[in-house]
Amino acid sequence: MAMTFVEIVMLLHGFIASIALMAATLLIGVLMFSKELSAEDVSKLKWISVVTAFLVFVMDFLGGYGYTFYRVRDPTSARSIILETAPWAHEVAFESMEYVSLLGPLIATAIAYVVWHYGADIVKEPAVKRALLIMLVIGILWGLALLGAGVIPTRVASVK
Repeated sequence: MAMTFVEIVMLLHGFIASIALMAATLLIGVLMFSKELSAEDVSKLKWISVVTAFLVFVMDFLGGYGYTFYRVRDPTSARSIILETAPWAHEVAFESMEYVSLLGPLIATAIAYVVWHYGADIVKEPAVKRALLIMLVIGILWGLALLGAGVIPTRVASVK
């Protein structure tokens, strides 16, 4: 069975989300276990954070694109199937997800800014390190919550 364009877009959306979560986890590891960073390490972290922020913007765009097909008022759409079988899933998980998802690019951009601005000091300055760790943990928890909520319309409805 061939995948539709929207299914491919949503698969890419989920893949990018996974990459962003892995990049955030990598950065937490660097913050927790590094005492010093070389110029090469700093350069890599800067680019990883900027590319990840860009990918989070792309992920949000792809999710928004896929969401338009979810919202179609057609008896065969994911929205209609979910409203028929599990209305709570639509009302709680997916209706809130469209607004909460807008925080991701803001968090990712803030993380990239801190990494780019402070460079090697992100492991030397306790306040910067702590602030960055808090942003990363918030970003990871945010991402996991949205991934969980996104499974409902993209996977559960497709099984029906």
